[in-house]
Amino acid sequence: MTNDFSILIADDNEINLWLLREQLEHWTTNITSAKDGREAWQLLQQRPYDFIFLDVNMPFLSGFDVAENLRGTENYNRQTPAVAVTAHAQNQQQERAIAAGFNECLVKPIRLYQLEQLLARWRQLETVNAEYYAAQILRKAQDNRQLSQTLMGKLFAQLPSLIFDIEQALGNGQLQQAWEANHKLHGTFCFYDFADCLAVVENLQKVLEQADAELAQRHFSHLKIKLNWLLDNQDQVLRCLAEDDLTL
Repeated sequence: MTNDFSILIADDNEINLWLLREQLEHWTTNITSAKDGREAWQLLQQRPYDFIFLDVNMPFLSGFDVAENLRGTENYNRQTPAVAVTAHAQNQQQERAIAAGFNECLVKPIRLYQLEQLLARWRQLETVNAEYYAAQILRKAQDNRQLSQTLMGKLFAQLPSLIFDIEQALGNGQLQQAWEANHKLHGTFCFYDFADCLAVVENLQKVLEQADAELAQRHFSHLKIKLNWLLDNQDQVLRCLAEDDLTL
């Protein structure tokens, strides 16, 4: 057992809360519990966590409400991986969770192996993000580090305007213009071969094609979080490109 990562869990059912805590303590005892959505949101504004597990049906604030607050406001946990916990297995419930800003959805009863797979996947992503982007562009540039740095510099310079164009079009209700701006972003990430960024761009593209303005705003919020992380960590990506021992 280790305490090197922290988890917030929230559920208004005491038994469910206790059971999830017992399961998660196989990996860490650094766990904070909340008995409803309002308490969860208060705790999330006080300090950062490494993972968040929220029951979607809670009083005062639902898990959906908390997730939307997380992704839609400046706070410690805006980019923290969040898992929706639900008793309903329908696709509609899971789609609603992702649209609200959750990264994953688990259906009760939660199995230990599911938690193991989920935590392993996200903790691996945490450790390789910057190296992943650096490795991908190095492959594209055939190991030419100077060219790789130039290409990444161009990307970092272009991203703010591309994000702004999509956000402005969505704010004005111009879904076709938003689609066109997002299509440019799609082409950019096809070139750079960043699979995770490409996935969120494609999700927004599909919703824009369906002309669903509300859902498009939610998908754009997810995309903006992803791209802002990349911009916030550009120095780390460039440092990785300068390291001779970067593993491809």
